[in-house]
Amino acid sequence: MRELRSCAGVFSRWVVAFATLAAVRQQSLVGGLLLATACHRGPGPLAEVAGKTITLNDVHQAVERVAERPASQVAPELVAQVFVDLLETEVVLAASQNPGDRALAEPQRSQRARELLVQLCPPPPPPSDQEVQSALAQESGGEVKERVFLRQLILASKAQAQEARERLARREDFLALSRELSRAPNAATGGAIGWVEKGQLPPEFEAAIGGLDVGQYSQPVQSPAGWHVFYVEKKQQGPDPTTTESVRQRLLAQKVEEARNRCLKELARKLEVKVFCQDAPFPCRNPFGEEP
Repeated sequence: MRELRSCAGVFSRWVVAFATLAAVRQQSLVGGLLLATACHRGPGPLAEVAGKTITLNDVHQAVERVAERPASQVAPELVAQVFVDLLETEVVLAASQNPGDRALAEPQRSQRARELLVQLCPPPPPPSDQEVQSALAQESGGEVKERVFLRQLILASKAQAQEARERLARREDFLALSRELSRAPNAATGGAIGWVEKGQLPPEFEAAIGGLDVGQYSQPVQSPAGWHVFYVEKKQQGPDPTTTESVRQRLLAQKVEEARNRCLKELARKLEVKVFCQDAPFPCRNPFGEEP
């Protein structure tokens, strides 16, 4: 009888042990499933704009529209730029007075955002002449350069060059002499070199034209091409018009970009936009300021 009670006790302890082991395994299994679910859930929202979230899936869809290939095949830098564009589009649409603008689908959505951006963030006034001149002076180190418009005759010998110069001194027409005597490639149209500044010509040519006024001709100057006689047709102080216009356009582009960024930052501030870059799988940045 004692042996039976002993066996029964052992059996009971085994039952308890197995039950405990089963419970532990079940807890481990549940914990593992929860952990796996958390690991595959992916990053949370990348941004919140006026109650709407922007997710990684939204960014990937936008990338695929732009690049016309899967987002996984696109450089991270392009993904980052698409995220900024998507965020700015959402900010502009959220600032619209028309609630239906946020419900638009692509491509109408992007088109409407561009239209609204012009209304909400009008372009600044163009740069003034003073701003342009200041930028030109800064680029040139404050030096005011003189430019001359040159034409040339190229003759086979020094004697022919001297003869051509004497005929010019007698006020014969430069174009007629160019067509008659010159070996320049553009002799038929007057041998124009165009506008030049100091330092752009070979030293011997610079020396020949250095002291000439408008309407004067140089002494003959030799080069491998032949003997040159230069004619100063016009002079100007300062940079050429092409350079001035280029600087003006560059300043305008800078002002437009700066005004646009200021306006978007102010809109984002009013809308209390939040950007969450910490979990982004691309070089994420907040275009409206520091990340929270």
